[in-house]
Order: sequence, then C-alpha cells, then structure tokens
Amino acid sequence: MRRLFRWIASVAVISGVCGVLLSGTRPVWGQDVAEKADQYLSTWAKQGRFSGAVLIAKGDKILLRRGYGMANFELNVPNSPEMVFRIGSITKSFTGLAVLQLEEKGLLKVSDPVAKYVPEMPEGWNAITIHDLLCHKSGIPDFTSTKAYRDFNDSRHVENALKEYADKPLVNKPGEVLHYSNSGYILLGRVIEKVSGKTYEEYLNENILKPAGMTHTAVDHAPDVVQGRASGYRFDGETIVNAAYGDPAWPAAAGALRSTVDDMYRFDRALKADKLFSAAVTAKAWTGYGHWTAPPPFPMEAEYGYGWMLGEEFGHKYVGHGGWVNGFVSQFTRFPDDDEVLIILWNIETANNFSVSKDLAAIMFGQKYELPVARPIVHPAPEKLARYVGDYLVGPLTLQITMHDGKLYAFGGQGQPVPYGLIAVSDTEFYCNDTPTIVTFMPDQSGNTNQVVIKLGDQVIPANRVTAPQKPGN
Repeated sequence: MRRLFRWIASVAVISGVCGVLLSGTRPVWGQDVAEKADQYLSTWAKQGRFSGAVLIAKGDKILLRRGYGMANFELNVPNSPEMVFRIGSITKSFTGLAVLQLEEKGLLKVSDPVAKYVPEMPEGWNAITIHDLLCHKSGIPDFTSTKAYRDFNDSRHVENALKEYADKPLVNKPGEVLHYSNSGYILLGRVIEKVSGKTYEEYLNENILKPAGMTHTAVDHAPDVVQGRASGYRFDGETIVNAAYGDPAWPAAAGALRSTVDDMYRFDRALKADKLFSAAVTAKAWTGYGHWTAPPPFPMEAEYGYGWMLGEEFGHKYVGHGGWVNGFVSQFTRFPDDDEVLIILWNIETANNFSVSKDLAAIMFGQKYELPVARPIVHPAPEKLARYVGDYLVGPLTLQITMHDGKLYAFGGQGQPVPYGLIAVSDTEFYCNDTPTIVTFMPDQSGNTNQVVIKLGDQVIPANRVTAPQKPGN
C-alpha cells in the first residue's frame, strides 16, 4: 500500500516520528487492538500532531471509535466521532460506483466515448472513453484552473471551461498513461447528470447515500450550516494555523463530499452486504487498470481501479482511497478478505497521514510500528539558519530550502501542497509535522553547507547544493 522507498528521492521534507519500535504476534481482535491503537493516537494527539476521528472495525464489531485533538482550536471544541469532515478524493469511490450502477441499468457503457454525453468536449478528445476517465488514463489537461470553471453560479461552468481547451493537446494518448486527474472525475460527474437526469448530488443521495443510511454525508457547500462540522487547519512548522480557503464546490465529483467515521463505516457494511451494488459492479470497480504513484512528497503507490486503489498491506489485500482537500486529509481502507476496515479523518491538512495509516494497519495485523516520542525543539539563530537556504538536488528533483520570519521551509515542487515548515532539534537536524522524513544539514569546517542528508526509515539519501549559500543578513 505504501512502498515508501520509491519516493525517497523526491521527499522534500521531514518529520519527527522517532520512537520505540513495538511488535507482537497477531493480537486477538478486540481490546488489545483498541488499547494499542488508542495509546498510539493519544500519544500523537498529546504532542499536538494528530487531530481527527478514527474508527477501526472487524465485521459488525467496532473496536475503536474516538475523536482526538480539536474540531475547532479557536473555540476549544474537541473532536468526537460524530464530527463532520471533508473527505476529498474518497468522493471518487462514490463516483466510480455511481457510473457502474448506471451501466448495470443499461443507461451507459464504460466503453462509450465521453463526447456522447458531453458534446462540448473538444474535438481532439473524441477518442476518450468513460473507462479512460475512471482509471485516469484520459490524458486530458486540467481545465479547473480556468476562470470559466470557477464560476460555480453558472450551471454550465464545466462546459464553458471545456471551450477554452478546444485547441489544446492532450497530455497523452487516451488509454496509454495513468495520469491522476481531478478534471476527469469532474467530467464523470457531468456524465452521471446527463444520463440520470439528476444533479450529481441528487443521484448520490437517492442511489447510494440514503440507501446506505449515510445521513451525515453530502456534497459540501460553503453556505451550509452543518452541525458538528470540524474546521480545517494546517501545520506551519510548530504552529497550527487555519488552512487556506478553498471553495468546497471546486472538486465536485472528484472530491466534494463531507462525511463522518460512522457514515463511512455504514458504507463499508453496505459494500460487505452487497446491499447497493452487485458483485459484478464491485469486481469491476476493484480491478486494477494501471499503476498509480503519489506525487512527491507523499510516499504511496497502488493499483488503480474505477475510483478505488488496490494493493496489499502486511500481506493483506485492501481496497480504498485517500483524500486531501484544504484543511483535511482522509483515509478509507477496507481489507475485504479479513472483513476489517480502517477509517481516519483528519482536520489538519498534510498531517503525517501516511505514517499514521500504516502504523494503525500494523497494529491491526500484529506488525511492527513506532510509538511516537516527543522530540526536543530548539530555535537556532537566524544567521545559522540562513546558511541552509538554497536549492539541493535530490535525484531528478530539486529541494528548495527557504527562510521566512526566522523559520526554514522545505518545498519539493509539483504535488506538494504548501512549503513545509521545518522544526529544529539541533542547529543541524530538522523534522516537520507533515511527512515521515528527517533532514540533517552538513556544514563543513568553514561553516559552509553544501549537502543535506535525507533519512526515511532505513534509507539515507545525500542531496548536494546546486546554488550558492546565502550570506547572513541576506
């Protein structure tokens, strides 16, 4: 599920997950798993480095259901399992299943060209099929950056945005390359609307959400007053700050849903019972059609089906999806052969979600994991930090180290949502709250720093400076 080491060359930031290695034989499902998971999450939360809600279950038995941290830091409102979170790209799993529902009803075929239902598609995109959109192999460019798309008050904002791409080439030939695309899933939302005669929101409510009993799950809208909706935050080094505003309507069928851990568990149970979808539908959704790797600095890869990621974790097959959207990250992982599910909803953007998800799965399956230990924090003088500012070559990518208001930041380029604030444990060693890496700057005897060492697990990668060091005072 998370083969961390492929992405070591592209990881641009650091984290302080440094702790006691724990292991054991496969525990008896029940109190042991719950106690270990709660101890692990409480340790993170006490350090101010985890905030959200978690549910772990085997079959119809819920083992852990608890909130951690704060739903609203300003008002001192703690998280609880009832809190509502934005779930980002987990929405794609619902979109994929909705399309397959319509196919099973004979209203479309995944082999159909998308232009059959969205005739406003640029002529050069006519070869793109619904299948290509579902498994991110369409090659369409991102049309969501256009002014027309962001006019959400216009019911034809998608079609208007497509017009601006009439003369733009595809990123790749349809069907050839898996290139993760929010735009592709937004188009799938349009297909669902054209075929069903309902809005995307209406279709999900009537055909998936209400039948599954998911009464707290809906397309999120900024004006909505939602009881128990958590606020979204992000890390700025040591500090929690409000996340940048992002209109919930922007990701549409690619990532606009909000939900709770209880509702996501109801979804898991509906999937297990074949309550909403036939075995033929889920088999098609959970077939891998290409290999996906996360953009740096996120250390994850998987096979990709129709809105679902597939793979193995500790030898146990899983299907699921994660999500990231302003102020929130999420993970929904089902282990169908074991009838087990792990649901984690965070309200801290870019939190150390990959480490937390993997460690909780390790607890579930009796594997080794690290109990996080608080690290000492120091504040080096600005003139010492200034020595590290510059660009460092990490494999084919460039790690940019910058300084603002006396704090260092690391940025790894495309795919990293924001520069991550570095936290010093000494004058030379740093971590951050966002990703599972440690960075050590290597000044020479003259005080010049021409190399940084990036450590992720057992892997150690040196990165050499490619710009001149910044002089103190610059």
